[in-house]
Amino acid sequence: MSGGRLAAPAGLLIDRDRPIRFRFEGRDYPGFAGDCIASALAANGQWLLSRSFKYRRPRGVLSMAGHDANALVQLDGEPNVAADRRPIADGLRVRGQNYSGSLARDRGAWIGRFGRFLPAGFYYHAFFRPRGAWRWWEPVIRRRAGLGTVDTEARRGDYDKSYLFADMAVIGGGPAGMAAALAAARGGAEVVLIDENPIPGGALTYARFDPEGVRADALRRRLTAEIEAEVDVKVLTGAVCQGCFEDGWLAVTRGNRLFKLRAGRVVVATGAIEQPMVFRNNDLPGVMLASAAQRLMRLYAVKPGRRAVVATANEDGYGAALDLRDAGVEIAAVADLRPRPPDGPLREAARAAGLVVQDGHAVFEAVGRRHVRAARIAPVAGRGECAGRGATIDCDLLCMAVGYAPQAGLLLQAGAAYEYDEASAMPALARLPEGVAAAGAVGGVYALDDAMADGARAGRGEAGAFGRSAADVTHPWPIFPHPKGKEFVDFDEDIQIADLLETVAAGFDDVELLKRYSTVGMGPSQGRHSNLATIRLCAGATGRAPAALGATTARPPCRPEAFGVLAGRSFEPVRRTAMHDRHLEAGAEMTVAGQWLRPAWYGAGPDAVREEALAVRHALGLIDVSTLGRIELRGPDAAAFLERVCT
Repeated sequence: MSGGRLAAPAGLLIDRDRPIRFRFEGRDYPGFAGDCIASALAANGQWLLSRSFKYRRPRGVLSMAGHDANALVQLDGEPNVAADRRPIADGLRVRGQNYSGSLARDRGAWIGRFGRFLPAGFYYHAFFRPRGAWRWWEPVIRRRAGLGTVDTEARRGDYDKSYLFADMAVIGGGPAGMAAALAAARGGAEVVLIDENPIPGGALTYARFDPEGVRADALRRRLTAEIEAEVDVKVLTGAVCQGCFEDGWLAVTRGNRLFKLRAGRVVVATGAIEQPMVFRNNDLPGVMLASAAQRLMRLYAVKPGRRAVVATANEDGYGAALDLRDAGVEIAAVADLRPRPPDGPLREAARAAGLVVQDGHAVFEAVGRRHVRAARIAPVAGRGECAGRGATIDCDLLCMAVGYAPQAGLLLQAGAAYEYDEASAMPALARLPEGVAAAGAVGGVYALDDAMADGARAGRGEAGAFGRSAADVTHPWPIFPHPKGKEFVDFDEDIQIADLLETVAAGFDDVELLKRYSTVGMGPSQGRHSNLATIRLCAGATGRAPAALGATTARPPCRPEAFGVLAGRSFEPVRRTAMHDRHLEAGAEMTVAGQWLRPAWYGAGPDAVREEALAVRHALGLIDVSTLGRIELRGPDAAAFLERVCT
């Protein structure tokens, strides 16, 4: 297992002049300002972060983007923290989750040996006999289930709300989103650009788009400078749009603040999420998405391994292989699932660099216990089939680059529709609601220049045909069942291929029923890495086309959010009645009543309230109830009149 830091210019997010020390599992670790928990641990060779939900299997970095539950850890007073998103801080104390004893030697891992006795939905058929048995089983199951631990004595945070208004909101700060924001601002619109990362740029911050590996950073710097020069673009980094509702109403969380944003028009440029291959032991630490390895190198200057195998089905896998080679990682093999891949510029560069490329080959098993130590590669004999056991290649890093799924949650919430497209082997945008536009990969436009043009088109408010330029980006069946199982479709819930096939065989072959019976897609990741493979497996098992299955319902929030954000302090303007100044002149002590400042009593001293009550009873009183007044308006111009009235 590797680790250690790469030399500059690697490490876009870290400040090497600001060292930080924190603790993980009771041991001190060094890092730098800008590191997240996962990157700082990886730099020190610590890849094991947590244990899985059901079988207590070792888990580590998968996406480095907060898209998965593999990297969830426990902080003091805060459970289920994404280690690949949360920055480190001096004195921070971190622990793994879901283990008994120690993280490295979990006493509860024995349950993995009994997996065949715990099929999907087993809890529906057990624990209810004999009568009253559930009362005994419930505390046992609850002690083993769940993720982190809630500390009821933890200090409550301070949360608040703020209000924003814009002519256009652009969600996603990648190349398409940046192009949309610039085009809208140059057209005279006030724009709010929302991005969940510390800096805008999206894939430009980590991916490779040219053989030399220089275009992305140069383009990111140029677009960033142009946006900073636009006074009508407000950029919210580290912010997550959690919900897209009617009439341009967006819920955006940033730290402990909830922004209630109202926009005249919304552009969704949230991009796509890289999808994992499905093969035996694909959940081992050291097995990660190719984009995760690139994030570790480019953003945090972490060397993700010493010897790597790259499983790919697109140009991006070759870009990752070139990045790894440049970082000093030995490339043992590039296994391309496609029998006759087109010669793109990155593939040609990889072959020219002398990398070992095996066309028509797939990884069908990762070997190791707590970390990958080898990969078994064999020729692809058919859909989901490998010929023989193939070759065993030693490696401590296995990268997967086999395709994408659009990050479509916000669009689906807003009323958009997607249909499975056989040509691109992924969901494709079929309908958009009024006032909402899609730009870039979330709409099916993947090539960099095309995505930027698509973003500019959306920023100008121009209608456009939904892009389907994603051919040869996503493999239609990167799924390879193994006789011994442990090929995980859903890492959150430890769902294997057999679990889904058994669920379909039991009659739960509708995607919504399949989800609920098997629990696939119901964990913290909400199916980001499992929905596409689940649809393919269900379609294959039932003989239906994937397009006929539909998809599960997308609901807010898009990312986990704290209850404090929802319950935080509201923005409360000071409301004064028309008689406010006269009350003060009369010696009133004011109080808040129904959000208005109203007199509590007049005068001073303990007798003020009693004297006021006696005066009203024996003489006369006057009360200001202007806040309770109602005026009835009738006529054709009543609405126009009210638009001109304010309190």
